[in-house]
Order: sequence, then structure tokens, then C-alpha cells
Amino acid sequence: LEQSPPESRYGRVFVATPEQLRGRSFRVVFVPGLAERLFPQRPREDPLLLDALRRKVSPHLHTQAERSHEERLLLQLALGAAEERVVLSYPRLDAVEARPRVPSFYALDTARAVRGTIPDFEALEREAEALVQARLAWPSPPEAERAIDAIEHDLAVLGSFLHAGDTASARGRARYLLELSAELARSLRARWLRWNSVWRPQDGIVRTNEITEPLLEAQRPKIRPYSVTAMQKFAVCPYQFVLSAIHRLEPRRDAVPIVQLDPLTRGRMFHHVQAEVLRALRDAGHLPLAEGDADEAQQILDATLERLAVAYHDDLAPAIERIWDDEIDSMRADLRRWVRALARESATWTPLHFELTFGLASDVVSRHEKSEPGGRAGASASAPSERATSEPVRVLDGFLVRGAVDLVEENRAEGTLRVTDHKTGRNHTSVGMIVNGGATLQPVLYALAVREILQREVIEGRLYFCTSRGGFSERIVPMGDFARLYAEMVLTTLDRSVEKGFLPPAPRRDACRYCDFRIVCGPHEEVRSRRKSTSTLHHLQELRTLP
Repeated sequence: LEQSPPESRYGRVFVATPEQLRGRSFRVVFVPGLAERLFPQRPREDPLLLDALRRKVSPHLHTQAERSHEERLLLQLALGAAEERVVLSYPRLDAVEARPRVPSFYALDTARAVRGTIPDFEALEREAEALVQARLAWPSPPEAERAIDAIEHDLAVLGSFLHAGDTASARGRARYLLELSAELARSLRARWLRWNSVWRPQDGIVRTNEITEPLLEAQRPKIRPYSVTAMQKFAVCPYQFVLSAIHRLEPRRDAVPIVQLDPLTRGRMFHHVQAEVLRALRDAGHLPLAEGDADEAQQILDATLERLAVAYHDDLAPAIERIWDDEIDSMRADLRRWVRALARESATWTPLHFELTFGLASDVVSRHEKSEPGGRAGASASAPSERATSEPVRVLDGFLVRGAVDLVEENRAEGTLRVTDHKTGRNHTSVGMIVNGGATLQPVLYALAVREILQREVIEGRLYFCTSRGGFSERIVPMGDFARLYAEMVLTTLDRSVEKGFLPPAPRRDACRYCDFRIVCGPHEEVRSRRKSTSTLHHLQELRTLP
């Protein structure tokens, strides 16, 4: 919208479109944005009435030729309104797409009118860069006197100090920033401390005192039970463990219409269907599932999926029915393949328990504890569970664990057990994995917990990626001495870190990219943690090297 200028123009800067310059004159005129696709804009035909049809309708309708002429007239109006001086500028970088921009041919045309020759793009860019000497990372001129606002002035002053050869003469020269406001002073000090090579309380929990020591003592894994998912966060980033497991923070859930199922909701629904199907097969006497019962199992699967899809549809209220139907069809294809795999393994393994929970108060909590923070809550979001015990289980050297095991199976020949944790995402684990650097603990800790609950030998834990996205692959972890040793090393390191109050933001590589708490730490935590002292992180670094 164009706004009329005030009646009194003196002492003001007149900001207007080129059309508003008709009949006006100014001492100096600034024309910004002389970059390609900005000024002039990219020529476009009217999609409702193309130029070929416009010429047939009426000779008075504008086509591309008239539009180009009108765009050129805008530049002539801007230049013609200047009495003494014209300043032309263009952005050298598209900040949104992070790609360089080039000056438009209008800039070259103006340079030809002044000099008599047309300069090339490279020469024009070099001249503009030498004149401005500003970068996107430090947007200020080299001299503070040429700054156009307070921020450019401060950056220009600081830039001269940072690049000064004599550091002694620059010491203390920027102290005026600390005196501008208490908030700015506090922010600058905290930022310097966070980027310093020494771990400070500004980084997070890095030390204990008389107030925090008893509070952290109550959070040790030998005193307070944690879910296996929560324990895995410690190896990914200790501070993520603090925020999610100790403070129990999670992203705010906004009520928005579902367009496409997010991985967490899809995984919860997938687990729900699996548990219901296994329970229906057991009640019908089809477990272990024989090859001849595969057709009837498919019918039970389809009926269960249709019934639960209706309940989830009412709970989630998807915005686009076609996308929802495609999601259900994709899930049905994966579940049918899972049932066929279950039938193939029936000669060796018999399913005994499904959604076996321990240390959880309710079924809803069961599903929530196995999920990451930020999952959707709802009446249909939980699968019925078989509660083994409401008390947490002590494993290894007295560490308290709670959770829900997707599937416990019995070897028909040997009478031993294995536990399976179903995964619906991609398989990012490596062959020979045991604890995956402390980031994948379900196979080992679930196996140890089931052994304590059922008092039976558990020979292996398994991750089964039971979707096409995961390639229907599996990772089997034999429950030998190494599995127990590595799991104990992970839990001992966690317990020692909580006891000493050293839980800093020290993420694994690329961990911040998928972290829910990036808004808390900021985007540069991985870079900042690499600048810190590594001597205090040796236990965490050793843990991350475990297979």
C-alpha cells in the first residue's frame, strides 16, 4: 500500500515507490535493489490472459513489451528526481537462499551513461566491494563514521579492535558496551564464558554445590528409575538427558490438523496394531503361527488395522483424507510382511508376551515412556499391555530400569528367551552393534530386565526394523559377557556424571540437527563444545567408542 507523504518534508527522509516521484525533486536519491530479478523484476505474463490472446482482444492491453518499457520508466523517474547525486546499490547475497546475486543490466546501463563504456559484471562487483567492504557475517563499514545506525557503529568499532595489530592498545576500548545496559552486559559475559575453553556454569550443569548436590543425588540411576529411552539420551548429549529425563521438558504440542503422519505417531500406531494382532492370534489359538494359518492371520490383521484406523482417525482428525488412506495402505503392506516373517520364524520362536511393562503405572504411560518427548496424547495412543510388575527392575549393579518390551519369545527347542524391540524408522545401526556407543540400549537392558522379571535365561536381544523404510532388517545382540560389560560401563558413566554434577552440552556429531532442545542451546553447540577442554570428557568419549 502506498502512503501519502507528510505535509512537511524538511528534516525527513522520503521513502516511496518510483511512481510517487512524479513531479518531485530531491538533492540526493537512493535507488536500492538493482539486482537481477529484483529491479527489474522477472517478466511474467498474466496467467489468466496470455499475451497472444491479449493482442487479439485489444491493442490497448499491455504485453511484455509494454511491461518492460514501464519498468525502465521507473528507473528514469528515480534518476530524474535527483538534483545533485544518485546512489545506486544492490545486494551481493541472497540471504534466504544463501547464493550470490549479480547486478542487473540497469546498473550496467547506468554505468555506460556515466562512463561511455559498459563495464563487465566482475569489474562492477569489485568496485562495489572495495567501496563498501562489508560482509554478511560482519555487516558494517570499516570506519565507524560511515555507519548508518548504532549496530553498524558498534560492529565497525569492534572490527577495528579485533583486527588491530596492537592488542594492548585495544584492551578495554569496547567497555562502553557493558555500560549501555545491564541486559547487554550480562549477555556478552555469558556468551564469552560459553565460548571459553573452560566449562562454566553458563554452559549447563558442570559442577555441584551445597544446593545442587542433594538434588542430583536423588536423580542417580540407582535411586531413581529411568526408562531405557531416557538413558540413551546421555550418550547422545548429557545436557539433552538433563532437560528430557531429569527436568522432564518436552516440546509444546500444538493442536494442528494432521496432513501426514509424523514418524512418532506412525510408530505408536504401528506398535498398537502389532500388539492387538498378536493378542488376537493368541486368543484364537494361532500362536505359534503356522504357515497354514497365514491367510487367517492376514484377515485378523486387516480387521484390526481397520478398527484402530477409525479410532486414530477420530483422535487425530487428518486434514487430507487421501493422504491418510495412503498412510494406512502403506502401514498395511508393512504389517502383512511382518506377519509373514512371524510365520516363517514360528518353527523356532513362539511369542509369549507382548507389550510387557515393568515400572510403569498405566498403559498410557507405557506407550509414552517408550516414545520420545513431544508425542501426541490421546485415547487411542496406547496399546494394551501385559504388566509384569509395577515396580522398576534392578539390573547389573543395582541400576533401576523401567519400560515396555514389545515382544518376548521362547525358543521351542531350547526353552530360552529372546526380547525384540520393534522399530519403524530407518536402520542406522552397524553390524556387530552391542550398545552403539551408549545410544542403543534396548536389546541389552530389556534382556537383562526380562531375565530378572521372569527368572529365565535370555540369550539375545533384538532390534527388528519391521517396515520397508527399515528394510525389514534386524540387529541381534547376544547376551554374553561383553554385552553385560558394555551396558554396565554405560550406566556407571551415567551414574558417575549425575553424582559429580557434570552433565554439559557435549553432543555427538550431528546430534543437534534432530534435537528437540536446539532452541534452548542455540545452533552452535557442537562447534562450541569442540573448543572446550576434553580432559573432563574422556569417560564420555570412551563410552561413545563402544560397539
